[in-house]
Amino acid sequence: MFTRDLALWMRRRGHAVTVFATAFGDMADELRHASIACITDVADMAARPDVIIGNTHHETVRALLHFHDVPVLSICHDRSADHGRPPQFSQVVRHVAVDENCAERLMHEFGIERQRIELIQNGIDLSRFLPRAPLPATPRTALVFSNYASHDAQLEEVRAACTERGLALDVIGSGSGNHLPDPAAALGRYDIVFGKGRCATEALVTGNAVVALDPSVGMGEMVTTATVAHARRWNFGRALMTRPITRQNVMAELDKFNAKDAREAADWARRHCGLDTTLSALEHCVHRMIDTHAVILVPAEQRALEMARYVDDWIRRGNATTAHMGLAALHQHIAGLQQAFNDQQRAHQVQADAWRAEIQRLTEHAAALHARIDETSSRLVDAERQARNEVTEVRAQWDDEITGMRAQLREIHASRSWRLTAPLRRISTYLQAKSQRT
Repeated sequence: MFTRDLALWMRRRGHAVTVFATAFGDMADELRHASIACITDVADMAARPDVIIGNTHHETVRALLHFHDVPVLSICHDRSADHGRPPQFSQVVRHVAVDENCAERLMHEFGIERQRIELIQNGIDLSRFLPRAPLPATPRTALVFSNYASHDAQLEEVRAACTERGLALDVIGSGSGNHLPDPAAALGRYDIVFGKGRCATEALVTGNAVVALDPSVGMGEMVTTATVAHARRWNFGRALMTRPITRQNVMAELDKFNAKDAREAADWARRHCGLDTTLSALEHCVHRMIDTHAVILVPAEQRALEMARYVDDWIRRGNATTAHMGLAALHQHIAGLQQAFNDQQRAHQVQADAWRAEIQRLTEHAAALHARIDETSSRLVDAERQARNEVTEVRAQWDDEITGMRAQLREIHASRSWRLTAPLRRISTYLQAKSQRT
């Protein structure tokens, strides 16, 4: 559901989206109808993505090994499931935890610093889960909303408590054989809902009174305006379910029912638990990653060590995934990892060769520039020397001409004609001055 919601929302925001999974159900048809590519082999994707958003462990590893320089955002959705293990690769720039329980897993089990973890909680499509009619003063109907609920002793304890308090109880979920593809329409028929995680959140935004409960784990408390913010940070999940499911414990929570308080808690949830709030925060996180880590360059030796550690850990843990895959499937998976590693090594080699060629070209270009600079400098020195010589010659010529003119002037002043014409020059000067005055 998270992958579907994220892909559709990102597409509506104008992003090109490709969804990679080892297998698809009916979701693929809906996504492809929305022009979203769905692939089961990362090699089918020719274009390099800007970012990898990883929701499950093994698929994220396959994607990051194929696109070896793309930044990765890893999302942890579960405290204990194998798919929630964070990939331990240098490409992973940011980790997202959907609640505080998952954040603790990343910190305490995998040594990831808290500042590298962003808390972005699952959101609900508020256009699908509309507010129900106001709750009655006295509740009449209740629902166990969980895929883990089956007709076992824990469920019977819940049923007995509801019967004693006059509540009709239904069960929705795959474990009970009553799976509803779209529970949004059904939730409005119930006053109190028992559930955890996404189920509890969907009921809360609908306006139901909610008791945190999971038949396979235990139970918590009725969600109230005083506890809703704290319970939301822990995703109404197993960390809050510290009590056993007994008739007495269930009745104690049923007795806390308050229609007005439940409505106020629902109003808070609709303000803080919407899908747009979640996906906007996720989109903002992705943009920050791309701005600061557009390309991740990891040395081949480091990538080899990280892949070896991943394969060793994958085999050593011997978890349910490896147990049912069998030896042939294990070899196939390792071969795929090796192929991805070989691909990235070849890509690194091509990139290194290109860098070496570029360095050689720049070196030759720099040498040519230095030669041109030396030649230009030599020409400038010669031109400066020639200019100084020309200035000296011109100055000498001017000095000779001035000396000659001064000698001629002295000869004129010493001549008899110059002395005889002196009175005439004085009369001429007088007449010119008088003319100017008149």
